[in-house]
Order: sequence, then C-alpha cells, then structure tokens
Amino acid sequence: MTQAPRIRLLTLFFVVMLLGLAWLSQPIMAQDYQRLNLELPERQINNTQSQQQTENFSPELREVRYTLQRNQGLGHALQIVADNGNLLWRIGRHENAHYFTRLRSGDEIIMWLTADDELARMELNRSPTLTYILEMNEELDKGMTIYAEHKEVKTRIVMASGEINDSFYLGVQAVGASPRTIMNLADIYSWEVDFVRELREGDEFTIVYERRYIDGQYIGDGAILAAQLHLKHRNRTINAFRFEHEGELLGYFNENGDNLRKAFMRNPINYTRISSRFQRGRYHPVLQEIRDHKGVDYAAPTGTPIYAAGDGTVKFRGWGRGYGNYIILQHAGRYETVYGHMSRFGKFKQGQRVKQGDVIGYVGMTGLATGPHLHYEFRINGVHHDPLTVEFPGGDPVAKELQPVFAQWAGLLNAQLRRTDPSITQLAKLFE
Repeated sequence: MTQAPRIRLLTLFFVVMLLGLAWLSQPIMAQDYQRLNLELPERQINNTQSQQQTENFSPELREVRYTLQRNQGLGHALQIVADNGNLLWRIGRHENAHYFTRLRSGDEIIMWLTADDELARMELNRSPTLTYILEMNEELDKGMTIYAEHKEVKTRIVMASGEINDSFYLGVQAVGASPRTIMNLADIYSWEVDFVRELREGDEFTIVYERRYIDGQYIGDGAILAAQLHLKHRNRTINAFRFEHEGELLGYFNENGDNLRKAFMRNPINYTRISSRFQRGRYHPVLQEIRDHKGVDYAAPTGTPIYAAGDGTVKFRGWGRGYGNYIILQHAGRYETVYGHMSRFGKFKQGQRVKQGDVIGYVGMTGLATGPHLHYEFRINGVHHDPLTVEFPGGDPVAKELQPVFAQWAGLLNAQLRRTDPSITQLAKLFE
C-alpha cells in the first residue's frame, strides 16, 4: 500500500473514533431509547380517533360523575339515567360487559347524559394507561359499543447522581427519584451492601432509570437500567447493569457479567441495629454465663417481618427452649439458616418450599431474650459461620452465549455512569 492511501485510512480511523467518543459522551435521550408497552387484545383507539370523538360530543351533553361506595354496583351509578333498568340489562348482554360490571368500591363512573337524561357515553378510568368506554349507538348491535382504550406510555431515560448524608433513602429522594425507584435501588444492592453498617456520609451514587409519561404528564418511574454505588471510605465501587433477553429480565450484573444477586440475603430483616454479633465466649445476658454466640442478633420492633434468606424448605418450625418460636430452613443440601425468638410464624408449614424474600415470621422475644430481636444463624454442613462475613455463593452469571450482547449493552450504560467522573468529563471536553 502506498503512503497516501495509508494516511487517508488512518485519518478516517481517527475521525470514526472521535465520533464514537462524542456519541458515548452524550446522555441517553428519550428518542435514543423507547420502550413501548404491549397493546391490549381489545379494540385500540388512537389519539386522533379519541380526539375526534371528544370533539363530536354535543355541547348539550351533561357530565355526571358517580363514585361507588361499599357494596354498590353499576346500577347505583345509573339511577339518574332514563330507563336505567333496561339499560343495565342491555349492558349485561354485551360481550365486554365485565368492564363495567366487575366494579369495586372507589371506582368513579363518568357519564354524559342528554337533555332527556339518556346515556350517550360512559367511562371508567381503570388505570393511568387504561380506560373502559361505553358509547351508545342505535345503529350497532345491542345499540352500544364497549371497548378498552389503551393510552401510549412514553419512556424517557434520565440520569441522577447524589451523595448520601442523612440516610440512603433521603439521599436518593433528594435527586428526584420516586419511592419505588429508591426501594428498587436498595433491592439491587441488598446482596452486596449492608445499608446500616457499611454506608457512610459522603458515599456517592449514580442511577440511570426510566421515567414514564402519558400525554406529557409524568405517571411514575420505570425500571433502573444502570446504577453505581461508590463507598468512598472503603474505596469500593459497585456497578449494576439491568440485562434482559427476549423480554425476560435475567437480573442485574456488574461489568464482568457477575450476578449481583446472591444465593442468600446478608440481612433477612429490616433491622434497627445489631445488638449482638457472632463471637466466641460471649456473656449471655439471661443465663449469666459465658457461652459462644453462634449467630447475629438484629434488634427490631416486635412484629417486624422476617424473610427467608434464600430458596429452601422449612426443615423445622416450632419451639426451642432458648430459641423460642424458631424456624430452620434447609438450602441446597449443605446450607441451613436459623431464625429465632419469633413472636409468630408466617404461613409456611414444615416441609413446604419457600422462596428468597418470603415472609416466614415476625420479630418477637420468645425464648431466652431480653428484648425483641431476630437471632439469625448460618450453617454449612452443620458448622456455624458468621452471617456478616461468610462468603455466599453467587447467582448465575451472564450465559456465555449472551456475553457479547451484554458487553455491548453494559459498555453503553457504563459510559453514561462515567460521565460523573471528573477525569472523564475533562477528557470528553477535549472533543467538544
């Protein structure tokens, strides 16, 4: 190859690289990422049709709203409508009658009536995205049509960063995230971080998540696409990337494709404080003697839910002299978890299967206890291990055949997360 073509190829290569960097440095916008909801099987009305129908309403129609009270049905709402008995019978014969007959207390029926108190149109807003509509038209079979109108939800992708000061919840709330997003973020990191013991003032977070709109009006947050938690005092950064395949959520993974979800929860309770740790030779406050404490005590108010730390089977549920009301769960043969001092049990009986996160009981102080708390033990082949430090087996990583797709997706999201890094921001400015 001659010198001139080589120079042209090198020039083209650098131009492509610069364009790629410039693209990655831009925030993800709504037009770049649009998640559309699946359409309902019922008849769909587009915005143009709906607007035309509204405009065709006679100005002489009178709008009436009726909110159903306890033990009321559609008949109560139709009492002011002319010939309401016959109308109720005709609605009941329609194939979509259940839209207006399966009602519950608090539902609001919106009706448009003629000057003669005859029904022209009726609506029930079942959700922000779904409205049931009845329209009277004597030219149609049964003289009416009943259908569902599904409004299009537009999804915008936003990024927010902040610092934890007073609490994790308040820190994330301060950047505009909804309670749902805050709890989802906590759930994503619950296997990696103990929010009570490990978070410190000044720790930082970044989230890339969906915000959902209908006709320009915000209706709520959607999924978290990516997150980063930087524990400054431990010099540890944990990335989380949501990964779906063929419409199925596979989980949240770090940049290496490792699953953030573990086989066991580090803390199977939303506790107030750790009142006693795993230790040898602890002084027992009730027996007043030196004994090994083979678990962790989580202090919490009586009645606080206790969760199954992992998938398993209820091996034992009953009374123990020291444990009070307690449960033993068997996990994958060699693992056992123990939950003591419960005030009462959950719905799961001995021999039944439980899933990670199922409520198996509630905090109490039965047995040898001086205050309400959960005594939690973790055993491997019958040997006790410290639940706060034992290395738990991880969930399944990204499948080998999906790793190239995941790497591309995680790379795009990671570029967004890194925009908050001052050194990366300065580098991006060089190309602006």
